[in-house]
Amino acid sequence: LEQSLEDEIKFATKDMDEAKKAIAESEEKKAKAEGDLEMSSKELASDVQGLADLHHECMTKAEDFEAETKSRAEELAAIAKAKEVIRENVGGAESLSYGASFVQVSSTISSRAGLARYEAVRMVRDLGRRHHSAALAQLAARMGAAGGEDQFAKVKALIQDMIERLEKEADADAKKKAYCDTELSESEAKEADKTA
Repeated sequence: LEQSLEDEIKFATKDMDEAKKAIAESEEKKAKAEGDLEMSSKELASDVQGLADLHHECMTKAEDFEAETKSRAEELAAIAKAKEVIRENVGGAESLSYGASFVQVSSTISSRAGLARYEAVRMVRDLGRRHHSAALAQLAARMGAAGGEDQFAKVKALIQDMIERLEKEADADAKKKAYCDTELSESEAKEADKTA
């Protein structure tokens, strides 16, 4: 009987030791899982904040892009209008002369071509002031300063150069916006994967 009790105590002690060991292992696994959860939660919070920052930056850039696109379209329309005025009024008008003259800075407008040039310069200058565009103001100054027989050729070249520059800027802005949109969609997809 004593031997049987000692065996039972021995088995019970062994079972209790195994149970304590299993509890210790479970607690260790639980602590590790809680640590992993905390780290994952911090990473998720960081990713969510990063996404919010990226989204804000992209929205700001998109608004800037829209404003620049609108401004650029207005500039291109004004330049096209100036070019059209020059083209309409230049054809054979250099040889014509009129009795009245108009003063523009230090030059005298004595022909239909001179008047067209004056109007084109004034229109570009006024547009530059209205849109606070240094490029248009500079173009107007260069148009006004152009002299000699080929002054309209110079003006046309200046306008063409400005159109090309604006088109290049529009392309660059469009590429930046496309990149931003791509990055934003990828970030949203990654966030959706992490939250799922």
